[in-house]
Amino acid sequence: MFLRKRACCVTLDGMRGGNYEFRRIRRRFRRPVVTGGGTVDAVDRIVIRAHHDGETGYGEVATWPGFPTETVEAATEALRSAQGDLSLLESKAAARDLPALAAALSSCRHWSEIAAYGGALDCAGLVTGGEDARAKAALGHRTLKLKIGPADGPEAARAVLDVFTGTLRLDANGSLDLAAARTWTEFVRSEPRVEFIEQPLPPGHAGYASLGPEKVALDESFSAPGGAEWPGPVVVKPSLAGDWDALRAWRAARQEPVIYSSCFETAVGRQGALWLASLDPGTPAIGFDTLGRFELDGRDRHESGPLARGLAGYDWERFWEELA
Repeated sequence: MFLRKRACCVTLDGMRGGNYEFRRIRRRFRRPVVTGGGTVDAVDRIVIRAHHDGETGYGEVATWPGFPTETVEAATEALRSAQGDLSLLESKAAARDLPALAAALSSCRHWSEIAAYGGALDCAGLVTGGEDARAKAALGHRTLKLKIGPADGPEAARAVLDVFTGTLRLDANGSLDLAAARTWTEFVRSEPRVEFIEQPLPPGHAGYASLGPEKVALDESFSAPGGAEWPGPVVVKPSLAGDWDALRAWRAARQEPVIYSSCFETAVGRQGALWLASLDPGTPAIGFDTLGRFELDGRDRHESGPLARGLAGYDWERFWEELA
């Protein structure tokens, strides 16, 4: 279970008082990110600084296209309308179904534990082909993740497996039709070193019933507890998954694999997400190979590599001031 922290911001069970500030920033990718839902050139992020009982906590609203959360605009409107009142903001986040904002407030609530986290988790390396795979293997990655699309066939995965001895994941971002999805799932189930194929079909596609859950993971279709139930692996993006206490309660009752993944947060959101993933004993390699993707805007602070490490003792107040 989570330890419920009295400081940083109000909890959902009646704590009153406290205030907050927020800053909305835009981050531009060095190269556009291509997903099943289209091309992403830039993202908006909201960093929150909350104060309660003399302590300070940080959280980040980090939405991502294709996931059924609120927009950044909706989160901004809630932050503005609560006018700095932390208890009112918590109420708005719960009542209006704002999961990305609720996740950010969970980070504020647990910030003392989050800021102290300095552990390391196995990180899957993101690759586009065999050349990338060689480089990531040389760095020490034991799990790789290959993006695939409608134009790709199993030979794309074989090209990576030929130069890499570890475990491979495939991610289609919901871009395949049913025929291609069936071809890929047959390949995945025949290849022991492929862990799973992630989101082969669009969210809500009836074809998932015929694909079955074996070595098929949901990402965009899952988003947060209370959504699609899937008896196979699911990918959880902590920044999108709503209240983290509720997420942990759901996880404690689930037997199937859970894989934690980034959605291109700043250092604030990344630190919180890494801490959350670290609370899940035996978690598989996490999907946090997202550093170095943006223009040099100073919003990343962690080091990239085969281990995703937390930043224990970092000066987060300085980070907040530098956002301005």
